[in-house]
Amino acid sequence: MTTMNAPDQIRLQRIEVEGLFGVYDHRIDLNLDDRVTLLHGPNGVGKTHTLGMIDSLLRKDTSYFLQVPCKRFRLTFAGSVLELAISSADREQHRGQLTLESGGNSETATVTLGSEADDIAGQVGFLERRTDKPGIWEDLRNGELLSEDEVLARHGSSKGHRSISRPEDVGWFDAFLRNTRSRFIEAQRLVQIHWAHPGRGLLRSQRGYPTTSTVLDRGREFREILGNAMADYGRQAQTLDQTFPQRLVAATDRFDNVELQRRMTALEDRTAQFEEIGILDEAEDETGHSFELHSTALDDTQARVMTLYVQDTERKLDALADLARRIRHLLDHVNGKYRHKQLRIDRDEGLVAEDDRSDRLPLDSLSSGEQHELVMHYDLLFRVPANTIVLIDEPELSLHVSWQKHFLPDLLEVAKLSTFDAIVATHSPYIIGERDDLMAGLGDPA
Repeated sequence: MTTMNAPDQIRLQRIEVEGLFGVYDHRIDLNLDDRVTLLHGPNGVGKTHTLGMIDSLLRKDTSYFLQVPCKRFRLTFAGSVLELAISSADREQHRGQLTLESGGNSETATVTLGSEADDIAGQVGFLERRTDKPGIWEDLRNGELLSEDEVLARHGSSKGHRSISRPEDVGWFDAFLRNTRSRFIEAQRLVQIHWAHPGRGLLRSQRGYPTTSTVLDRGREFREILGNAMADYGRQAQTLDQTFPQRLVAATDRFDNVELQRRMTALEDRTAQFEEIGILDEAEDETGHSFELHSTALDDTQARVMTLYVQDTERKLDALADLARRIRHLLDHVNGKYRHKQLRIDRDEGLVAEDDRSDRLPLDSLSSGEQHELVMHYDLLFRVPANTIVLIDEPELSLHVSWQKHFLPDLLEVAKLSTFDAIVATHSPYIIGERDDLMAGLGDPA
């Protein structure tokens, strides 16, 4: 799991594309207050490619711009403008002009529009990038499809042959992008292709590649997340319990009866919530049974003991608070849509789906729409660090109209919880609903 807490990032404010496909000029001002911007328009105007260019540039991978004709791509951040300009002559030479304007200063560098695998392909003459399969090259001699790792494993490094810099070699560009991050949730999100095969020496290449179910991968990942969180919780509890006597001797805090009762009641409520979502068992209830102090007069020693006990229990539960909040959102959003089945949390197995009879259902036996709903919400809640630029392509896929109508309210809620900015490419008027104030329409040139 990516750490959810992250340092403040430079927020993206505007996207500008000039000469896309030789036809389109787009300017997109992001909705910073609501943190969600919707790209809407007919097929072919570049919604998905705009997301792809944002993601590629922020990952310092300009090879995407080889596949998408574009004269100029500009990202405006708070106080900075990052631009990649590609003239016709530059495109023929697989290069572009990268510029950063920040604080009244300007930096410029000529960079290659390609990866190291592109460099190797240009050297050997028999490898060709597949435009229909991002990140894949074809060996024209035998039709094999190769990932970038496989190209490098087969044919070695191109570093000694490079004539111009790749983006990651430009110091000021690399330094600037340490303050930005993106995550692209693509339209094809239920199946993952695995190009590499660990433990077999050279990576195997073939026309058909093994795939795994995304929803099963997320289930396994969550089991690890939950296990790690519970291990941290256990270590925190053990440390506090072991040091309780020493800290009690030195303790000076003393809550009165009213404050103690208020805090004890709050702890009981929190513990009950954690038990309800499945991350605490009843046997691990730290507060035990309901505790009434209204008619009990505590002496000074008793008050200090109870005060430290309450403070320690709060610290123990605080270790699970963020995870519990995200689990609550996941269960509420998913189970509010599923019919005759539900998702729940199991301490040993992680994410579990059950039918009305409480019989287990494999996660990959859920419908495509149910899997999309689960994967989307899981990724937003558990795989996106704070202050990330989240790029979502066609969230309406496999979703019934009623679920499409819930997508935007759910996203707005999660974006504020996790403090990320989302840019969504959609064809669906049901996704937009009544929030056309969040929409950036991409259409034909005037």
